[in-house]
Amino acid sequence: MEKSTVYVSMNDKNLIGCSYAIIEKEEKNAIIIFKDLEVGIFDYDALLKESFDYKYLLLKHYENTSKAYKDFMKLIGKMCKKSVNCKYFKNPIKEDNWMVFNDDENEHMIVKEEASNYLIRKNNYIDFIKNNRDKFIK
Repeated sequence: MEKSTVYVSMNDKNLIGCSYAIIEKEEKNAIIIFKDLEVGIFDYDALLKESFDYKYLLLKHYENTSKAYKDFMKLIGKMCKKSVNCKYFKNPIKEDNWMVFNDDENEHMIVKEEASNYLIRKNNYIDFIKNNRDKFIK
């Protein structure tokens, strides 16, 4: 059994303007950040370093907040089940894991032709994290 410890801070209880969850596994940590219509997963330990490049391990865009919230909660559970050796903890992925979520049955990687449609949302999300990075310290 994989042991996970989860710290959750919900938007209605904090002053950051987003909800987030930090998942600890052994000595590795990941953070899931839900802001507006975006949910991203980052290496939490790297996020705290000055040299952090804001490379997400996963970034999803949603059409409404209820779908984003539901998937945020689902991702927390999925991260708890994952092995510490997976791509979200000890073996980070190299590819651009940038997605559009339509519903539980329909999500896909962003293709080149639609990237420009989501680029502003992606940049706003990353800028939010850059401007609030110090507030994610547990």
